[in-house]
Amino acid sequence: MKTFRSPVAAALLAFTALAATCEAARAEAQEQQLETIEQQIESARAAQARIAAEIAAAIEEQDSVAARLVAISQSIQAQEATIAESEAELGRLAAARAGLLVDLGEKQDVLSELLAGLQRLEQNPPPALVVEPNDILSALRGAMLLGTIVPELRDEADRLVAELDRLKQLEARIAERKASVAGEIARLEAARGDLNALVARKRDLVARGSADLENEKARIAALGEKAKSLKQLLAGIAEERKRAEAERSARAAAEEKERLRQEELQRQPRMEFAAAKGKLAFPAQGQIMRRYGEKDGLGVEAQGLMIATRNGAQVTTPADGKVEFAGPFRSYGQVLILNPGGGYRVLLAGMKNVTPVVGEFLRAGEPVGEMGDGPASVTLFGEVVTDGRPVLYIEFRNSSEAIDSGPWWIGGLKEARG
Repeated sequence: MKTFRSPVAAALLAFTALAATCEAARAEAQEQQLETIEQQIESARAAQARIAAEIAAAIEEQDSVAARLVAISQSIQAQEATIAESEAELGRLAAARAGLLVDLGEKQDVLSELLAGLQRLEQNPPPALVVEPNDILSALRGAMLLGTIVPELRDEADRLVAELDRLKQLEARIAERKASVAGEIARLEAARGDLNALVARKRDLVARGSADLENEKARIAALGEKAKSLKQLLAGIAEERKRAEAERSARAAAEEKERLRQEELQRQPRMEFAAAKGKLAFPAQGQIMRRYGEKDGLGVEAQGLMIATRNGAQVTTPADGKVEFAGPFRSYGQVLILNPGGGYRVLLAGMKNVTPVVGEFLRAGEPVGEMGDGPASVTLFGEVVTDGRPVLYIEFRNSSEAIDSGPWWIGGLKEARG
């Protein structure tokens, strides 16, 4: 029996079939779009893993750079110590030269009188007994005078020649010392140029790796949000994929957590700060002007240690730690606050400039700045201001209390020299 269908029913049936076909095509397109997004997420995660590996390698390179910075800083401080010794020797030589010139000046009148007496004798010699036998007394007096003056003049002349020779030797040593100081200063400036280049390199490594990683994380987050919207439309067919995605996310999160843990371990101090007593090197070459607990000219007890340095002296960090503050602070000049762990803080103040940035991790001996060309405002009180040299202020704190840094330094507080 042949079934009759009206045109309307046939059209409705055709429209239903077409709608089903379109719906299937749309679902397939959405599924393909979802697969594309998931592939992009996987690609982004791979890129994130690659960047994380690059950051790990960069951290290793930072440690290498830090070691080179420590070596250069030690070399700079050794050169500064040599320059200081040369400058002191120049001062001693100049004082000896000045004393010798004063001594020669004091003898000038005596030598002038002796030379004048000798010239008078040459112009008017005592009469000879054969020529004037009646003037025996004058002849005897002239002979006695000549016999007295000539040996004394000879002795003075010998001493004068010896002192003039000594003066020439002193002037030659002064010239030699000045040339040596000039050479040391030239080598010092060259080392500082290398140091500045390494500081910039380390900072670039940290900034570039962190920026790339953040960009990839943001890209993954955006793709993840888009994929989430599509999954709401395809909840039925994508349930299995969601489970797999959750497993991959959990695995990636665990790997990321482990990576961060390993990275944090690499940035920990090599030694607990409390256990570093007697092992820290002074951060600058110089002379200790005031110790913890000593009173200044106003009767105020010092909360830290004060070291007078050369103009432009290099300053290094005494311990491993993370930079919590770096920059100017009120009248204290440039200030650096380092967190070495264990509730301790190390504060350095009075510098002309500081090179680290907040959040940077430093190894002991890395350069952190340079001193200025005179006493910093932080030291303008008491007897320290009369010295005229730049002064580095060092303060150790445990929690919020200032403590004596003396037990931490190598050799105690004998001298601020490495």
